[in-house]
Amino acid sequence: MKVLIALLLCVSLLCSTTFAQGNVWEIRYIGGSMASTVKPDDWHNSMTVNSDSIVMKLKDGKEVNIDPKTVKLITHGHQASRRIGTYAALALISPLFLFGMLKKNRKHFIGLAIETPDGKKDGYNIQAKNDKYRSLLTALEGVTGLKTEEEVDEKKKDEKKS
Repeated sequence: MKVLIALLLCVSLLCSTTFAQGNVWEIRYIGGSMASTVKPDDWHNSMTVNSDSIVMKLKDGKEVNIDPKTVKLITHGHQASRRIGTYAALALISPLFLFGMLKKNRKHFIGLAIETPDGKKDGYNIQAKNDKYRSLLTALEGVTGLKTEEEVDEKKKDEKKS
């Protein structure tokens, strides 16, 4: 019985490591070196991060394969906003919608700067989902060996100077 369990565990471990496809995230392609017809608000794109490649697949069928050694810079920035106008209009229906004004919407943007072996410089701007951006940044840092540079908001820069 112990031999059967050990054999089953070995086979399952072998299958999971052999057929592993890396980490896959849904992203928005905001823009960059690859011309695309994908709209910036479309989440039907994916990024796969493996130890030997970073692959972006877009909804329109285009695909870019990036060697992690060619990545020179990873940046992260976020944008916070509130939908005041929307919730003010909905408050006419019910005053409970006024509580929606308290909610902040955050968008997390990730930039990749790449230098190909022939010296060509490329860049890609993507947006990651709010609950997944940290894991994507960690995976990118792991395969490239780089640290993410955080972009500081102008408001925070002014507060630090004071």
